[in-house]
Amino acid sequence: MHTTTFQSPYFKGIWPVLVTPFDEDLNIDISAYRQIIHWHLNFPIGGVYANCLSSEMYELSHEEKLLLVKEAVTTVAGKIPIAATGNFGDSVAEHIDFCQQVAAAGANVVMLTIPTFLEEEEALEAYFMEMAAKTKMPLGIYECPYPRHYNLSLGLIEKLAATGRYLAYKETSCNIDKIRRIIEITRDTPLALLQANIPHLLEATKAGAEGSMNIVANWLPDLAVEVSRRGINGDPSAEELNGILCAMEMAQRSIHPCGVKYLMNKRGLPIEARTRYNKSLSQEEIRSLDTIAKLWFEKDGSLKVLNQMKTEG
Repeated sequence: MHTTTFQSPYFKGIWPVLVTPFDEDLNIDISAYRQIIHWHLNFPIGGVYANCLSSEMYELSHEEKLLLVKEAVTTVAGKIPIAATGNFGDSVAEHIDFCQQVAAAGANVVMLTIPTFLEEEEALEAYFMEMAAKTKMPLGIYECPYPRHYNLSLGLIEKLAATGRYLAYKETSCNIDKIRRIIEITRDTPLALLQANIPHLLEATKAGAEGSMNIVANWLPDLAVEVSRRGINGDPSAEELNGILCAMEMAQRSIHPCGVKYLMNKRGLPIEARTRYNKSLSQEEIRSLDTIAKLWFEKDGSLKVLNQMKTEG
């Protein structure tokens, strides 16, 4: 199944790294998944990242990974691009095979994590060049924090950007100085920097980053989009909104993905705080999330801060 072909200028804006809803038996709840994506389409997001770490991709079978991609493709119906991780397996050949399956499922850009079986920078360069040479689909780079958090060097980033084969980069250094350098070295290339760190969202946006693939956009896409939009337009109110976004984002950090799913439910989405990881929310955490949700959300799930700004404006 193939959808609209999006070229690199379309890989921009705020991208939720989608979480996976599960039913009581921990099977994927496809109906809920579709409703969540439809909800995201109410906001001017840049795209969605189906099948990533937040989706619990290492807890899913290959069939389930492809199911998430196909359902996302069907649901967005060409309105926005879809990213999905593709390089699973223990060898380059297996990576190529599954990347081709992900592309066939309709992903507009197939993201490559940093292989754990390669250690040296030269080996990583050879790998990414081989993947570019032996595949035809648009590719992206995903510095996935697990099972090994590895950040590419500026030199390698520059080389990959120059190939023209890599169009999206989910960068996770959380280092604003490095982010600024990446913006410089990729400025005249097709590679779009979609950094993942919310505390640096506004600063990176002002510096010229194309967008952000991040966790908080699962439950605060409207606020993340508004911070980005105001930052691009030079609106001084972006600073205040960014501070609010950073404070809200801290609530999810220690309890992801359960906390994110719980907060999505508070916004009216049909998702429970279930995960295939061996973790769950404690009663103390639930009490805390319930308390802050009353401060942040209206009864209909909308954000009080944005509603207040609309009223004042």
